[in-house]
Amino acid sequence: MAEGRVITGNRDDLVVDASRCLRMRFSESCCRRCVDICPHGAVTLNGGLSINPEQCRGCMLCTSVCPVGALEQNGDFYACQAKLSKVPEPVLGCIRTKEKTNATLACLGGLSEEHLLALYHTLTGRLTLNLSLCNDCPNNSIIAKLGQRLDALSVARLSSGNCCIKIAESAQDIHYRDETVDRRSFFKSFRNSLVKSADIILSTTNEQNLRRSEYAEKRIPIRRALLNRTINNLSQELKVRIQKHFDSCVSFDETCTRCRGCVAICPTGALLTELFDMQPTFEQPLCTGCGLCREFCLEGALWISTGSSEDGED
Repeated sequence: MAEGRVITGNRDDLVVDASRCLRMRFSESCCRRCVDICPHGAVTLNGGLSINPEQCRGCMLCTSVCPVGALEQNGDFYACQAKLSKVPEPVLGCIRTKEKTNATLACLGGLSEEHLLALYHTLTGRLTLNLSLCNDCPNNSIIAKLGQRLDALSVARLSSGNCCIKIAESAQDIHYRDETVDRRSFFKSFRNSLVKSADIILSTTNEQNLRRSEYAEKRIPIRRALLNRTINNLSQELKVRIQKHFDSCVSFDETCTRCRGCVAICPTGALLTELFDMQPTFEQPLCTGCGLCREFCLEGALWISTGSSEDGED
């Protein structure tokens, strides 16, 4: 680290799978979400997706917008949720504020709308996002981004869960309380921590941060998996609102030639076909709305609309 540099996250907090990048799967794709949101100019797409480790400050903003999981956080969000759930009024912070938090991420810029939705509907009480050191941090642009995401969920009426999320930009606004446990819970927690630490040590390799997927491999990114998991435990009315806010629907017209090109290029497996003379079928829970199928279709025979397939005629 350069002398005088403020401690932040870094390139090692990212898992990069350049082979999943839309621009690498289809050179004519216009996707540049990661480049546009990066405040440090660390992301480049010329010659393939790459992150400049000297410029990257680990704000994680790129992971919050990549639709296919080419850029993801190198951390276990589910474990983070579990830690927060043990405290009545938990505090979530970053690498700089971990002394006064119940759980941490490399940087809270990685909290996408999907992450925030999960926190709203899996925690209870008040959750404080500790941004007390953000104003003098090189990653301070995340403050506005987090505010925008919380506002978007509120406007879509998706923030009415059992948890209230509060942004704290001052130390005076943070009421930190450590987890309290009885004797039995202490030893159980201690044992689990040892097992988890050993697992991390044994599994740590350079491949944690760099992956390469086969072109034909289909998988949904972590954010979509988190969204699907959150939806499963909610009311039907809330599910519908979530689908209208997050989901996209792929439709075909009569010019479709059944070439199956869209099926092959779809990175998540949302488009399927079993018979060559039939249009592909669309699997809503697997779609991230990346738009690659539309860009790739030579006939212009498909389009993408917002909202779930069930609401397409509303």
